[in-house]
Amino acid sequence: MIQELLLALSGYPGTIFTWNKRNGLQVSQDLPFLHPSETSVFNRLCKMGTDYVRFTEFIEQHTGHVHQQEHYCSQPSQTELHGIYLPAFCTGLNSMLQPYRQALLDLEKEFLGDPHLSISHVNYMLEQFQLLFPSVMVVVETIKSQKIHGCQILETVYKHSCGGLPPVRMALEKILAVCHGVMYKQLAAWMLHGLLLDQSEEFFVKQGPSAGGATAAQEEEEEEDLGIGGLSGKQLRELQDLRLIEEENMLAPSLQQFSLCAEMLPSYIPVRVDEKILFVGELVQMFEDHNQSPSRAGSILKHQEDMFAAKLHRLKQQPLFSLVDFENLVDGVRSTVAEIIKDFYLLGRDVNVAFQQAAHEVLLDDDNLLPLLHLTIDYQGKDQRHTRL
Repeated sequence: MIQELLLALSGYPGTIFTWNKRNGLQVSQDLPFLHPSETSVFNRLCKMGTDYVRFTEFIEQHTGHVHQQEHYCSQPSQTELHGIYLPAFCTGLNSMLQPYRQALLDLEKEFLGDPHLSISHVNYMLEQFQLLFPSVMVVVETIKSQKIHGCQILETVYKHSCGGLPPVRMALEKILAVCHGVMYKQLAAWMLHGLLLDQSEEFFVKQGPSAGGATAAQEEEEEEDLGIGGLSGKQLRELQDLRLIEEENMLAPSLQQFSLCAEMLPSYIPVRVDEKILFVGELVQMFEDHNQSPSRAGSILKHQEDMFAAKLHRLKQQPLFSLVDFENLVDGVRSTVAEIIKDFYLLGRDVNVAFQQAAHEVLLDDDNLLPLLHLTIDYQGKDQRHTRL
């Protein structure tokens, strides 16, 4: 009977332990030789086995990593759940199930060596999973019932990992680390290349203006010294706006095309950090609009792009999210990008100021005419790209 139990707990029920799509695994009622206390233990184990089957069913529906057995594959694919964060969650969930599978294999080996293995021993060896699975199932059911996707999955897993038993916290933290890998990839594309890779609208940066007005964090960002010669975020944005006015329609989308998506913001990443991420991506995206050559993508950061990409990769490898390390990296990218952008725009203004001063010295004294004059330098290099100052 122990062998039938281990098979059922692995997802293969039979005549003693049957599968019901409503109640899951159940011990057969037609077993008169079972003592009520044994039945109670079997039912607790069956509840754990049911959770395992539900987990593997969920993983199969959204990743295809686990082969579904015909006897419990009864639900259609949930097309309302989608995106790239959900498969990452399922990958982490599947990794969490590995110790359970190994425990069943170990019990199978013990049973082969001792056919009189007791049910109490099986219950003892699997006790940790009887505590773990119900808590993780709450997370899965929350995702399914509320149709949670994208960075909302990060918030859901994080909130459930903050309390409870240490095994539950550790398991959810491992799942969260896998999900963070997706976020870091989107961050790398946004902050280093100005690319918003978000077909399913899962990232906390979105295309389009914000629904509300300026937040306190935005105002703080605008007044904050960027550490580049006393230039604040507000002053840098003014330089950008001047450049946009000067070039009229030469730049594609304006800076107002991107904003933060409030419902996707993880609570453990402060809004001030989110604003910095938005700010950096806007600058890079605007600068890269000048460059139509794919071979020169990411050139705004030059050789430092690889350095920041390596730092992002190291953050991805950390088992626990570190806000200090995360914000330090964001600040580093922001300072570097802001310095480059500042030099780019101030150079254009300095050249035109010098031109106007020279014009006064050569008798171009018409005050109404001078504001209409604007110096541009067209340079056509090997990549056939024109540069305007």
